[in-house]
Amino acid sequence: MTPTIPIKYHLIRLVPQGDKVEEERESWLDKVFQWLDERVGIYGHTIAKAPRYAYRLDYWLGSMVLASFALAVITGALVALYYVPSDPYASTVYLITKVPYGALLFSIHTWAAYAMIFLLIIHMTRNFIVGAYRKPREIMWVVGVILAGLALTEAYLGYSLPYNLISWTATTTGLNLFTYMPFNLAALIKLMTTVPTNLPGIASGVDPLVDRFFIFHWIVGGLILLFIMIHLAIFEKHGGPTPPPSKEPGPELIEHFRDKVENNPNWRLQPYTRTFGMILMTFFLIFGAVILIASLIPYNITITGGGLKYTMPEYNPVLAAQTPPIPDWYFLFIYFFYKSVPPQNASIIFLAWILITLLFPFIDQYIFRHKASHPVMRPAAIALGTGFIISFIVNSIWAYRTPGVDIGPIGVEVDGLIFLASFVILYPLIKFYLAPRSIGGDSSGGSFNFGKSMSLKTKTLNLQQQKLILRSTEIVFIGLVSSFIYTTSQLFASLQLTYITAQFGVGFLLGIDFLLLAGILGFLVFGGK
Repeated sequence: MTPTIPIKYHLIRLVPQGDKVEEERESWLDKVFQWLDERVGIYGHTIAKAPRYAYRLDYWLGSMVLASFALAVITGALVALYYVPSDPYASTVYLITKVPYGALLFSIHTWAAYAMIFLLIIHMTRNFIVGAYRKPREIMWVVGVILAGLALTEAYLGYSLPYNLISWTATTTGLNLFTYMPFNLAALIKLMTTVPTNLPGIASGVDPLVDRFFIFHWIVGGLILLFIMIHLAIFEKHGGPTPPPSKEPGPELIEHFRDKVENNPNWRLQPYTRTFGMILMTFFLIFGAVILIASLIPYNITITGGGLKYTMPEYNPVLAAQTPPIPDWYFLFIYFFYKSVPPQNASIIFLAWILITLLFPFIDQYIFRHKASHPVMRPAAIALGTGFIISFIVNSIWAYRTPGVDIGPIGVEVDGLIFLASFVILYPLIKFYLAPRSIGGDSSGGSFNFGKSMSLKTKTLNLQQQKLILRSTEIVFIGLVSSFIYTTSQLFASLQLTYITAQFGVGFLLGIDFLLLAGILGFLVFGGK
């Protein structure tokens, strides 16, 4: 059994002490958390203390994904109050043009879903680069890949629900393509999407499948929540990979670095206030950014003559036959395969991509036989991953630029050349040039440390320098608080406006408020550092 590391509380905040800058000990809130943990054990069992090096944004991409999901759930529940699956387009138009703040909620919900998928891609890419899928985190990676699949499924279902011409044309086209799936998957998809055409209560001309997709949208959302909980439970067990990525075979769990945790300030476990503060800060940051974007760029909504208009036309089978299907941006790389080869072959390629991604931790361990997590010690994995990333981008752009036009076999041939070039160029470069030079240098990671962590250093400063630092941070903090008070007052004043187009001004101020709260919280928790 792994020995437990003694917990040390260190709130890292620089305060002047004579001619030096030293650490400030735990605050009263830290002591409250410690008191509760000693009696009920909630905090110690649900959220583990994080080392100081982990307090940088790339370590908290998962929290940003969770924040995007939370915002999508909140706004989705409010949007669903006015959504009628038996007449989806009319209810969507009513929500946008008649319901107070309905257009803003619709826009926020869509942008939050986009943010979740985008951040999920960035999160998985970062974890792949640093080797966060390696032992003992293989199952965490598998659960994460399942989460990505569920997120794409959820987005596919949500994209269809407004029942506009573009979305439903792309939805039905995608559904037809998925019926070519092998291994009886096509039969399963057909079983789940076959709905009686005479289903009572459905408006004339509306595909009754919308009603089922609406139910699936909630079911898949519940599955996402379930797998997020599993993912977080595994993460709290193992934590993130220790920095910098190791070049030598050895432990990759923080409990194996007892000496560093006890003696290196940058490895010390931090109080719960920092963990909760970082979680809240990332939530406020994502909430603010998404709401701000949704207010500045309303999704498929225009302001016309003091009113609002939904810019997408209603689905019509006649118009659909003349409209080239264009899936949303996150499905373009899949659509690319179906434009390049017969659907049966495209389905096999698509499933192969999924299987390789899902099982990659075991491919890395048992086929590539990489022994260490550092990128230069994983040449085959980095070469394959680079080819995957480049082909993902190329496929998406190519599919977007050729709507309704077959690409032909040249598409998969280009993909093959991309992967071949990645291996021919990167594998020997990493294995025979970068790896030997790296091993001969700094074994702690050297220049391959991805991002500079907030290292703790005690610096000797004169009194004038101390005063200058404190005065600067005070000015910034006062500026953030003053701006928050001002924008909040403007927000409440804007709430009094009754015309429907004012909601985007309210959303703009609300987004700014969340961003300012993130900044204020950063100063309170991290002492302005």
